[in-house]
Amino acid sequence: MKVQYLTNEVAVAFFQKLRSLFRGGAGTDDAHVLIFYVRCNRCGEVIRVRADRRWDLLQELGDGAAGYSLHKDVLGTQCNALMRMLVLFDRTYRITHQEIEGGRFVSQAEYETHRSTDRASLR
Repeated sequence: MKVQYLTNEVAVAFFQKLRSLFRGGAGTDDAHVLIFYVRCNRCGEVIRVRADRRWDLLQELGDGAAGYSLHKDVLGTQCNALMRMLVLFDRTYRITHQEIEGGRFVSQAEYETHRSTDRASLR
């Protein structure tokens, strides 16, 4: 039995790829990223939720209306209230329906405002 050893180039490439997976390098392609902003009904915390079209969406088949669905559980840092998010998409990834239990969807502007007031209160 002949033992083969990895060359330095192959080993370095392997570890760089492995490192990028843990650092988020493999999922940072903005073309596949979906961002949602939600506000917790209990504590009012506004949370940025990131989803990747390649990994987080489920393909929905049947009734002639093919599309995708996103099921996401969201937990903030200020309380232990779990929010359950459901977003439905058509086959071109346009949102056709969205709902959330325990919270509500908000705009990016509201998220930025909430974030800036949180930073100001920490000072």
